[in-house]
Amino acid sequence: MIFSGISTLMSQTDLTRAGLYMQEQEYLKAMHIYEECIAEDSTRLHCIEQAGIAAFRSGILHKAKRQFHLLEKDPKYFKNAYIHLANIYELEEHIPKAINYNRLLRDSFPENALYYRKMAQLYMKAQLPFEALSYFQEAYNLNPQDLISLGALIDLLVQSAQHQMADSLLGLGLAIDHESIQLSQLKAKNFYKQRMYDSTVNVLQTIYQKIDFTNYYNKMMGFSLIQIDSIDKAIFFLERSLVNEGDPEYAHYYLGIAYEKQGDIQASVYHFNQAIDAGKSSGLPLYYKNLGRIHAENNQWKKSLSAYEWSYRYEPESILLYFMGEAAEKYYKDKTIAINYYERYIRSNDLREDVKKYSKDKVRYLKEWQHSTMNN
Repeated sequence: MIFSGISTLMSQTDLTRAGLYMQEQEYLKAMHIYEECIAEDSTRLHCIEQAGIAAFRSGILHKAKRQFHLLEKDPKYFKNAYIHLANIYELEEHIPKAINYNRLLRDSFPENALYYRKMAQLYMKAQLPFEALSYFQEAYNLNPQDLISLGALIDLLVQSAQHQMADSLLGLGLAIDHESIQLSQLKAKNFYKQRMYDSTVNVLQTIYQKIDFTNYYNKMMGFSLIQIDSIDKAIFFLERSLVNEGDPEYAHYYLGIAYEKQGDIQASVYHFNQAIDAGKSSGLPLYYKNLGRIHAENNQWKKSLSAYEWSYRYEPESILLYFMGEAAEKYYKDKTIAINYYERYIRSNDLREDVKKYSKDKVRYLKEWQHSTMNN
């Protein structure tokens, strides 16, 4: 349609000016011109598309969405409409609709690996890793140079304990880019999940100082170093993992282990207590049990008993009854509490017959001791 009557209809000069505004990223100014164009002639699909793009780039998503929905059936403009609608719905956290538009793009362009990868990423957002895995696999099959899809695929394999397959794909990825930080981190993670701590440390050392480790990798490095008895270095990385850490529970627990190995009992107790304070996981009984053991080793029987009791409350592990009996025996003059714990342990379903036999001997001895004390 040729515009005439410049006083009432939009001229080509106006559209040229709108195009310049788009180039100069003056999106609001461009959007207003394109909206005037649409108001004058609702069949001007170019104006609709550009109005949608300008609105999208200005963050006015409801207007952008309205414009692109007008274009999604057009054979010339549908691809751009699908792409923008997929992005808009993802930004709005409407993941099912975002998946749907990427599925339409995949069906329209089945050889384009990008849409398989995008669908996989959206399924990950929807917490559907099994579905995501198959789409990352498809993306990688279509484009074996796509290290983004390959890295995501490897990460899912590591998480699902498919370590041999993950290692094989890591070899392929590192052959393409042997300097890839992402793939090196995934290689370390794959070793770590298999408890191959020497190998974990070796891989992480190759990228240390090339990047700043996240708290996750600082913890991974720190815990791996504990396992190979490099305690000073372990403490260094674990302390770093606490910087701006929103969930410090495991870092404190690992530091508790490290400081105990170093012989700094005060620091060890401090970090176990910090792990307990931050505790949101199933690890709480373990933290308390470690505290109970450390206090027992230092003859702090009251603190030991209290820690074991808390551990038992969170997870009634039978052997804790024996430990509580031992702590109560050392702490209380009246041995009744200790006898009660030992007898509860004897009645438990714990299979350590040697410890049960020793507990029975303890009970017999303590009862005889109490009887003789009362008669004296």
